[in-house]
Amino acid sequence: MPSRELERFKQVLAEAVMPEDATVQERRAAYDELGDLFPGDAAVKRSQIDLAGVPAWRFDPPDDQSDRAVLYFHGGGYAIGSTKSHTMIVTRLAQEAGCTVFFPEYRLAPEHPFPAAVEDCVAAYGGLLDKAGGPGTIAFAGDSAGGGLVFATMLKARDDGLPLPACGVAFSPWCDTEGEGTWRAGDPDRDAFLSVEEMEYFIAAYLDGENLHHPYVAPHHGDLAGLPPILIQVGSTELLLDDSKTLASGLKAAGGTVRLEIEEGAPHVWHHLTPDVPEANAALARAGTFITEHAGSSAAKKVAGR
Repeated sequence: MPSRELERFKQVLAEAVMPEDATVQERRAAYDELGDLFPGDAAVKRSQIDLAGVPAWRFDPPDDQSDRAVLYFHGGGYAIGSTKSHTMIVTRLAQEAGCTVFFPEYRLAPEHPFPAAVEDCVAAYGGLLDKAGGPGTIAFAGDSAGGGLVFATMLKARDDGLPLPACGVAFSPWCDTEGEGTWRAGDPDRDAFLSVEEMEYFIAAYLDGENLHHPYVAPHHGDLAGLPPILIQVGSTELLLDDSKTLASGLKAAGGTVRLEIEEGAPHVWHHLTPDVPEANAALARAGTFITEHAGSSAAKKVAGR
């Protein structure tokens, strides 16, 4: 049963619908307003850095003694999203995982269409490899299009000869740019946060109708064998539920380790609603635990039985 807080914010989200003719600048400004509603954990220190030429932020929780690091890819359909729209998620995740979260500001569409975002994320990963204690200390995480980038970045990193990270966490990942019979079907009002019209807008901005099968935008079409352990969290009412189910099935079929968590009654990326909504807090806590179990020297010792 969804909490009263979740139901209340679902109604707020449903009433904050962008007009179809909104410009990308208006969409970016509206998304960033989430940062005014949920400003993030002030105890987490924030600083700007560079990751192999990609501008980025780092979020350091108090008294961080771990050797883990999270590379976080924000959502927003490859066209919107920033540290302001996602600070509430990354600061909470930094606290829950007990480590620094790195946040690359990859180039956005339509100014920078496919494959700009995945190229920047791979470059940022390469830059983090130079700073971190090796791939076994790094976890990927991301939401929506950024959840898709978790997998796309792994696939391209592997294609480029880079080692894979220790694990990946995807919140409501967008992994199917066609959506035939899935997010294009059914009740269009079932998701309080995301609409089919928005999906179409983002596809036009980033892909211009091309490359819909490319594994760097539709990872379920890629070779999923050999990917590290994955946690996928998705809401039961959201448009992209089938994306998560399909990807989880593909990972299992490829011999991978995957945990699929379906949150009853939750909309797309309900994690934005931390700390006001219990379901958001609990989901981020589970994500933090997953990361600590798989990334860093302490996780390696646990696996080795030491």
